[in-house]
Amino acid sequence: MRTATWLLISLLVACAVAPAPAALPPVVTTPAPMAARVDATVEEVQSTTAVHAASAISAVREAVQAVVPAPVADEPPLVSPAAVAHIVRWEVTSPSYYASRLQWPIWPGGASGVTWGIGYDGGHQSARAIAQDWNQHPAVMRLARTAGITGIAARDALPQYRNIVVPFGLAERVFVDASLPVYYRATVRAYGDGALQLPPDAFGALLGNTYNRGGSMVGDRNREKRVIRDTCIPADDLLCIGRQLRSQCRLWRGTTLEAGLCGRRYSEADLVEGAR
Repeated sequence: MRTATWLLISLLVACAVAPAPAALPPVVTTPAPMAARVDATVEEVQSTTAVHAASAISAVREAVQAVVPAPVADEPPLVSPAAVAHIVRWEVTSPSYYASRLQWPIWPGGASGVTWGIGYDGGHQSARAIAQDWNQHPAVMRLARTAGITGIAARDALPQYRNIVVPFGLAERVFVDASLPVYYRATVRAYGDGALQLPPDAFGALLGNTYNRGGSMVGDRNREKRVIRDTCIPADDLLCIGRQLRSQCRLWRGTTLEAGLCGRRYSEADLVEGAR
């Protein structure tokens, strides 16, 4: 295993086991490769749409990986340890909570697919990507069969996979080696090269937002992201980024997702505003 990767893993575990502040409840929300996690009131409609979109999304991921190389050995970590710990905390809370509640595949709801590890959504991956990312898991071929299954179909398929155990160590390794490089590149594509000039924790907070909400800049749901890209980043204004992250809470006001996703947005904003 690469030296830099294991260094990041060690830092990740140290950060992830820290107790979570009481004001931010644990929540399991996985990456949303489309615009955002669905609102409860439109869940079924977007789940149906996701069935048709999943194959295109996974194809884009493979194309990006084919033309943009992953980081090589001994490069500095792509993402700051604080930002990595932030994502892990909001996905799985802590290694002990993961071991007791999340080491088996779940369906988070909405347009998600069958999900395991640290927010790894099989429904929005190709079978080839799953087989590559999880090649060290003995049930890799079963996991690969979740590719493209999203929404209500994923909910119905979940019982077929609930007896698969995914240890935290392997989940962590796939997160660092496979997921982070993909979302690093997606964040740069979404916000432009100017994002790379931000302090590492601030860039990492945007990566965490992309991991959860996707990189789309289209439509009213993504207006805050466009402000971050077009106004906040060119001005190197961290407070502006923080305000826009908190403003995203408007998307979930009055829904069952409000507490978890607003808490996550506020946590991202705090990470940006305290960035080093």
